[in-house]
Formats: sequence, structure tokens, C-alpha cells
Amino acid sequence: MRSLILICALIAVAVTGVSFSGPGIVVEAAADTVSGKWTLSVDAPGEAVNVVLDLTQKGDEVSGTMSSTHGSGKITKGTFKEKKLTATITADIQGTPTELQLEGTVDGEKIIGSLTAGGLGTFPYSGKKDK
Repeated sequence: MRSLILICALIAVAVTGVSFSGPGIVVEAAADTVSGKWTLSVDAPGEAVNVVLDLTQKGDEVSGTMSSTHGSGKITKGTFKEKKLTATITADIQGTPTELQLEGTVDGEKIIGSLTAGGLGTFPYSGKKDK
């Protein structure tokens, strides 16, 4: 009987994402994750630049790729903890090697934050997780 309760609890967590507890059993839902594709609109001087992040999260560590009409890059030194995403992006922007710093706050499937490009400034962005 106890095994049946545990199996039902695990199915409930997988389907609903909520926690469950019973006599001697505590099952927690999986931690928030930023894994997946995110589309950002970066407010650059004179234009809004669409940026796509393809993120993979393992524990607190985040890696992945970034692409836009201006270039692409690899996400390194990324972390996601307590709804805060930070990452370094090693990118090729219009033929120039550039290091970008990404900071953001995730609220469900939305994100807002800033993208700093060495020597070019800091630009605000907002975005959402693709479905």
C-alpha cells in the first residue's frame, strides 16, 4: 500500500508540479528551471534587437547558445538561483569577438534584465520562454 501511495505521489508531482506529503512521505516538485528557448527583445540604441537564448540547466549551472541578427555566441559561466539568471556570453557580433554579461530576473515564463557589451554599454531587455 505504501508503494502505491508513493507512486501516486510521484505521478501527481510530475503532472501538476506541486508537492505532496503523506505519512512518512515527503515529495517535492522539481526546482524552477530556465532550460529551453527564450526570446528576448534588447533595447539597443535606435532599434530593438531580437535575441534567442537556448539554455540548458544542470543544478544551478546554465550553459547554451545565443543568436541574433547581429551575431551568435556560447553561454558560459551561467547560473540560475533564486529567480536570478547571470551568464557570460562569448560572442561574435558583426565579425568582432565580444564578451557579453547577461543578468535577469525570471518570473514564471517571463524575464527582464540587462545585457552589457564591453565598451558599448548596458542595454535593458525583456523576454519570454518559447512554448
